[in-house]
Amino acid sequence: MQDINKDNIICRHGGDIYNNKVIYDFSVNTNPLGMPPLVKQKLAENMDMFEKYPDIQCGRLREEISLKENIDKENILCGNGASEIFRIIADAIKPHKAMVTAPAFSGYEYALRAAGAKVEYYYLEEKKDFVTGMDILDKIPTDCDIIFLCSPCNPSGRIIIKKVFLEVLSYCESNNIYLVADECFLGFMPDYEELSMKSEIQSNYLIIVNAFTKLYAMAGLRLGWCACGNKVLLAKMQRMQPEWSVSVPAQIAGIYALKDKDYIIKTRKLIASERIKMAGFLESRGIKVFPSDANFLLVKSSINLYKKLLVKQVLIRDCSNFKGLMDGFYRIAIRTEEENNALIKLLDI
Repeated sequence: MQDINKDNIICRHGGDIYNNKVIYDFSVNTNPLGMPPLVKQKLAENMDMFEKYPDIQCGRLREEISLKENIDKENILCGNGASEIFRIIADAIKPHKAMVTAPAFSGYEYALRAAGAKVEYYYLEEKKDFVTGMDILDKIPTDCDIIFLCSPCNPSGRIIIKKVFLEVLSYCESNNIYLVADECFLGFMPDYEELSMKSEIQSNYLIIVNAFTKLYAMAGLRLGWCACGNKVLLAKMQRMQPEWSVSVPAQIAGIYALKDKDYIIKTRKLIASERIKMAGFLESRGIKVFPSDANFLLVKSSINLYKKLLVKQVLIRDCSNFKGLMDGFYRIAIRTEEENNALIKLLDI
C-alpha cells in the first residue's frame, strides 16, 4: 500500500501504480483521452531522431507555443515539466520569503525551500470552498519576494477569477514581488483565453507556467514551459537549467500536440459532462463534493475511500498530506465515461 506519511518526500503525489496493483488510476489528473493520436504517430515516425541530441533552444517547439498562445517566442522557456520550471524560477530569484496557498501543489514549496526561502501560507477555507479571494491582498507578507498561485488550484479545482489575479499582480508590481501563475489545468476550461494571465505577460514581475503533462497526458515525457516578459530574469532562469533538458521525443510530442485542435474540444466536452455526473453520484452517496472548475473533484468522506477502493485495485489521491487538509479529503480525477462508470459501480457496492 502507498505510504502517505506527511514527511515522506518520495510518495507525496498520486500515480503510484508501481507499488500498487491498479486497474483504474483516478489519482492523477491527466487527460483521460490519453496523448493525441497525432502525437503517437509522429513519435513512431521519428524514432531515429531519438539517438540525436535535442535542440537545446527548443526552437520549433517555442515557435508552436508562440503561435498558439500569441506570446513572443523570445518570452518562452521550455523545460522538463512544470516541476523543473518551478525549481529554476526559485533558483534564479533566490527569494528570502515566499507565499503559497494551502492546500496547493507541494512542488512550489519543495522548489522554494530548496532555494533557501522561508515559506508562508495563505490558507484557503473549507467554508468558502477553498476559493482564493480578494482577502489574499491582506495576507501577503510585507517582506515577501515571490508568490505562487494556481488556477485552477490543485487539489481544490477552483479558479482564481481574473479580477483577483490582476489585483494581486498590481500589488506585486508596486512592491517588487514576483508572481508565478500556474495555469497547468486552465486549458481544460472552455474560457481559457479569458481566464489566462497572458494579456499581462509584459509585466516584469509575472511568470506564467504551463505544461503538456495534464492537458495532453504527457506525464511520462516531461514537458512544460513558462512565459516571462522580464528578459533579464528569463535569461537567468535559462542559465540555471541543465543542458538538453527537453528530450527529442518531448519536443516532437509538444510540436504536434499543439496542432490537434479537435482533441482539446473533445477533452473539454468530456470533462464538463462527466464531472457533473461524477459529482452527482458522489453526493447521492453522502460524500461531500466541493465545486470544481477542473478535471478532478476534491471530496470529503467519513469513509476511508482510499483504502476502500485500493482493495478493488482502484487508486485515488489521499489528500491528507496536503498542507491545509486532513484525513478524510480525497481527490478523484475525471476519467473516460467507461472508467467513471466502473468507479461508480465499485463505490455503489
